[in-house]
Amino acid sequence: MKNTIAKSFWIRKKYNSFIKTHPISIPKTDELLIKTIYTGISYGTEKIVYTGAVPQSQKKLMRCPFQEGEFGNDLKYGYINVGKIIEGPNDYKNKPVFTLFPHQTLFTLKKEDVTFIPDHIPLKRCLLTANMETAINALWDTLPTCGDRILVLGAGIVGILTAYVAKSIFGTDVLLVDTFTENRKIIQSLGINFSQQIPKDLEVNIVYECSGDPNSLNKLRSNLRDEAMICILSWYGDNISKVNFGEDFLSKRIKIIFSQVSKVSQNRSKYWNNQERRELAISLLEDKKLDMLIEKEMLEFNNLPEFFSNIDDSKRYLCKVINYHGE
Repeated sequence: MKNTIAKSFWIRKKYNSFIKTHPISIPKTDELLIKTIYTGISYGTEKIVYTGAVPQSQKKLMRCPFQEGEFGNDLKYGYINVGKIIEGPNDYKNKPVFTLFPHQTLFTLKKEDVTFIPDHIPLKRCLLTANMETAINALWDTLPTCGDRILVLGAGIVGILTAYVAKSIFGTDVLLVDTFTENRKIIQSLGINFSQQIPKDLEVNIVYECSGDPNSLNKLRSNLRDEAMICILSWYGDNISKVNFGEDFLSKRIKIIFSQVSKVSQNRSKYWNNQERRELAISLLEDKKLDMLIEKEMLEFNNLPEFFSNIDDSKRYLCKVINYHGE
C-alpha cells in the first residue's frame, strides 16, 4: 500500500516527549488527506496528560477522539487542529477545516470528521473552537436566562469564553473572577466584568468553576443563593477536593453538576449532535476581538518537546499556537 511520511508529537509515559516520524496510508475513497497549518495547546488538560496525572479509573473514559497509545505509556494526544485538505474530492480540495486531531503534520480522516471553516473567520481564531464548544455545553447544562446572576471562576480560555457567551444573554449579570490580573484588559475589552476576588456581598444563582482549583468551592459558600447551581468545567486530574458540604451547601440545597464536552448536554441532545455543536462554536467566533485570546508568539512544531519539558506551574497561557510552516 502506498503511504507518505508524517511527523507527530508523542508523550513518553510522563514528563518526557518526542517528535516521531512515521508513514501514513494514503486516503481511501471516503477519506481526506489533511495538511496541518496550526494546532493549539489546551494547556490545562495537556499538562495533566504530560505529567501523568490522569487517574487510573479515567484512562479509557478520557481518551480524545484520535488519540494513539494509552495514558501512562507512549501517547499521541491533542484535539485542536486547523488544516487544509490536500487530497480528496475536487470540491473538498484546498478547503480549510477544523478537526479534533492531535499534533501531527499530515493525517487522514473520514469526511464526516471534519468541519469546514467559513472564509470570513480567520484560521487562527478557529483554534478556539474546542473551548467554545466547552462553553456552549456548559450553558446547555445550566440554561441561564434573563435575570440570572452568574459567577465564573478562572480566567483561562474556557472561563473567558463561558463568561463571553453567558453575558450575551439579555438580562444576565456576569462576573469573571481570577487572582491572575494580567489579562484584565483583554477581558474587559470583551465586555466582561472582572474582579480579582469574589465580592463579599455578591449572591449568585449560577457558578461556572473553570479555575482548575479543586478547593475553589469552599470559597463560594456565602455567595450562593438558595438552590444555586455550580457547574464544574475544570478537570482536576488526580487531585482530591475537600469540600465542606455540611454547611451552606446542604442548607441552601446547592446543585453541583460536572459539564464534560465529549457528549452534548442532555438538555439539547434531542436537537444537536457533536458535529452540529462544533459548527455552532465556529459560527460564534465571528467577533474579531476574540483574536486577543490567541497568543501572538507562536511555537514551532519541532519545538513542542522543549516547550513541555519547561512547564512552569506559575505560567498562565491563553491559546498557544503551534506553527507547522515548512513541515
